Amino acid sequence: MAEHQISDEILRNFHLFYDNFPFPAILVHKDRTILDMNRKAGEVGYQTGIRCADMGQKEHHKGCLANKALSEQTTTRVVGYFDFLGAVLDSYWIPLAGSDELYVHYGADITEWASERLLPKQCDPADCAGCSCG
Repeated sequence: MAEHQISDEILRNFHLFYDNFPFPAILVHKDRTILDMNRKAGEVGYQTGIRCADMGQKEHHKGCLANKALSEQTTTRVVGYFDFLGAVLDSYWIPLAGSDELYVHYGADITEWASERLLPKQCDPADCAGCSCG
């Protein structure tokens, strides 16, 4: 894994904006190496120096929009239900202004406020003898 140089100013600003953010947020290099993380990301097991794309299963990353965010130099967003987390996330990839190699990534859990159309269909096992939900 390549060694990445990151300025103290970028690190300070990342922590200034994201340390009190209530969801995991990571500062990432375009090669997917996690360079830094906020407090919440550390609490849930993120680690610096590893590739975010190597965390969990490969299919968990199929909707990654980091390349698009970096190539277009604009924030990209996905809102959707992630079955491996059992949650609706409002996910962002935000390129750092003035850098074509760094971005911030986070997903805010909005399940509590999500539209029903984003949630998987649920049925009552007592009412559905013909399905396989129970």
